[in-house]
Amino acid sequence: MASAVLAIVAMLAATGCAADPGGPAPVGTTATRQVPEQPFGLKWDGYQHPPKYDADIEAYGGGGTFHELVWCAIEARQGERYWDLDDRVVDGLLSYGYRVMLRIRVGTCWANGRPAAGRPRIAVSYPPADIAAYQAFVRDAVIRYAARGVHMYGIENEIDARNMWGGDPLAYRDVGRAGAEAVRRADPLARLLDVGLTSGSYGVVVARTMLDAGRTDRALAFYRAFYARGDGRFPPAATAGELRAVIDSPAGRRATAAHAAAFELDRAGVFDAYQLHYYDSWAALPEVVDYIRAQAGPAMPIEGWEVGSYWPGGDYDPVAHGAEVAKLVTILLARGVKRVVYLPLFYRPGVVVSEEHWRGLYGVDDVARPAKTVFDQFRKRFPAGVWHRLTLPGLDGGLVDQGATTAVVMWSAGGGTVSLSPPAGATAGRTARETAGETAGATARKTAGKTAGETAGETAGETTVTDLPDGRSRTWPGGTLEVGATPVIVTVPAPLADTLRWLEPT
Repeated sequence: MASAVLAIVAMLAATGCAADPGGPAPVGTTATRQVPEQPFGLKWDGYQHPPKYDADIEAYGGGGTFHELVWCAIEARQGERYWDLDDRVVDGLLSYGYRVMLRIRVGTCWANGRPAAGRPRIAVSYPPADIAAYQAFVRDAVIRYAARGVHMYGIENEIDARNMWGGDPLAYRDVGRAGAEAVRRADPLARLLDVGLTSGSYGVVVARTMLDAGRTDRALAFYRAFYARGDGRFPPAATAGELRAVIDSPAGRRATAAHAAAFELDRAGVFDAYQLHYYDSWAALPEVVDYIRAQAGPAMPIEGWEVGSYWPGGDYDPVAHGAEVAKLVTILLARGVKRVVYLPLFYRPGVVVSEEHWRGLYGVDDVARPAKTVFDQFRKRFPAGVWHRLTLPGLDGGLVDQGATTAVVMWSAGGGTVSLSPPAGATAGRTARETAGETAGATARKTAGKTAGETAGETAGETTVTDLPDGRSRTWPGGTLEVGATPVIVTVPAPLADTLRWLEPT
């Protein structure tokens, strides 16, 4: 997926740029916006974007985003480096206050003894012919951007995908180690993310672990649910024999090798955090997270640097997409994933693919989708707070401990409904709020960077319910709340312990 998004203006690679021998850029060249860090980020076309998106991009400042530095694009002719385009992109990201990760890729050119690619910024990578020369480039790139305030890096991207990595995935191990070593030498403050495997690879590899453990029925059910919307590499499998055939296919073996290479480096401490890419079934996500922790080690932080929705075809439903985003983000945060970067913010038809497969927060008509309402709700409500899993009979979701207030994002686990009574002490207080953006007045208190009424109109003593994906909020003075398959946010004016006692079945 990353290659599709980053392809948009690849042909601008060297237009109007001046050669630069490398080395650090002077400190202070970037107007870095100082914004408190928060978990929610966006990925958009960093080379150019319509002005209409500026307000959205600025609103997510403090979150994460990424950019790819491709050696063969920057140094298409040996000894002549053109940094200007990448400088402009990185400076632009920093000016919004984003925490920027730079993925350093080789690409295809003289650096690996191959003919130069026509579109170098999205070209497949091959291992470098000269590791010392490669490390010298990585060192210079890191020194240059560390001077601007960038301290997060990844080495290559999605080595299970042939359009990202042209060699044997196991050959990545040497490149990953060499690149990581060069980064750390150049920047003592550097934080390294691992390679980032494709979302689609998890279905076949996790199913294989289940099959190998003798959990045949679960493996088949998981595989079927994971690929319910299809995948070009992995066909349907209705029996254990068919699943084994997929696992043993060239695509299956490549995915297995890529996971083995990535996790080997993770366990060896080469990287500091696991870079999760995920666009598939929200229902399969808990088992994917469990698999990652089992392979990388429970202490390895997981960060969602590419999160979104793979939904090709004419059955796409924007409202269902919004509800799925709410579940996806909740599951990630409630299971300890520390960062969620949604990709893409918007889609432009015909740039790489003729039809939209990975659904943006905006449609091709530039109209915001319900998924954007959902993601905005999370950003406004939860810039801080400690997430916990919601583990109660019949319910799924997460709780956010915000001190004196607790938010519960929940939906029914079995497809039916669960009836809840309001927490003790809830008061009618005011009439129901019809929109999530209604304010409580000029004197509303500030909490975690937002007014108390900005998202739900809540005041002390009131419990509010926000329906997703439409974002409408209301007070909950009495009666039962029927929680179904569509998520809701219940904001309780009570600490976590009291909220848990309310939720416990009697």
